[in-house]
Amino acid sequence: MKLLRLMGLTALIVLPGCATTTGHPFNAEAASHFADGKTTQAQVRSALGEPETIQDRGDGSVMWVYSSSEAKASIRDYVPFAGATNHTSMQALSLVFDRRGVLESHTAMQSR
Repeated sequence: MKLLRLMGLTALIVLPGCATTTGHPFNAEAASHFADGKTTQAQVRSALGEPETIQDRGDGSVMWVYSSSEAKASIRDYVPFAGATNHTSMQALSLVFDRRGVLESHTAMQSR
């Protein structure tokens, strides 16, 4: 009985802080100032660091992708009929640069 009680107390202490993070969050405020036809790869790299993914598009242009997600869980997620409260937030930014390294187009997404 004491073991069961100890396990329950341990779960109450440990589980509320559970979080899973993938990728590296980027500065969405800095990204909001990027301008198609003007911003360069060097400026983006300076503002956001290295991209998560770089894709050669085969025509001299490249696409950079920055993305991250975080899922937070609470103790209610592990208690039947308590009503799950798992919260996921994510952000993604894809940027296409022409062969000169100038931003051609970009798309941003963020959810909370």
